[in-house]
Amino acid sequence: MKKLNEFVTKHPLYFLFFIAIIVGLFKLFLNIIKQRPVYEELDIIIYTFCLYFVCWIISKTVHNTYIRFCVAAFINFIYLSIQMFFDGSYVNYTSFIVTGGVAAFIAVMMVIIMHMFFNSHKTK
Repeated sequence: MKKLNEFVTKHPLYFLFFIAIIVGLFKLFLNIIKQRPVYEELDIIIYTFCLYFVCWIISKTVHNTYIRFCVAAFINFIYLSIQMFFDGSYVNYTSFIVTGGVAAFIAVMMVIIMHMFFNSHKTK
């Protein structure tokens, strides 16, 4: 277990890739059992993978925490706005405010992930 823990801390993208494959296969298996279309609801796995990858890129390029937060919040707000627009769930300004709040919450989680990436990069 120590070797696995060291590998994960040194190579976080491999860990992400492994988790994404496991969750994707589980979701495919669940869709087959429930007799739904096979690739239904796999967008959240792709979103999570892209989110993690963007965190890695931002942690390598930007070192100021506030700028990291602003970039992450902006990216999430744009993604959530586009998704809500195509779903038809933007109703009024309240939806806009709630989307901003959710984007800020996701950005906080992304900043925490970026901090972990930066710390794992410093230990190399």
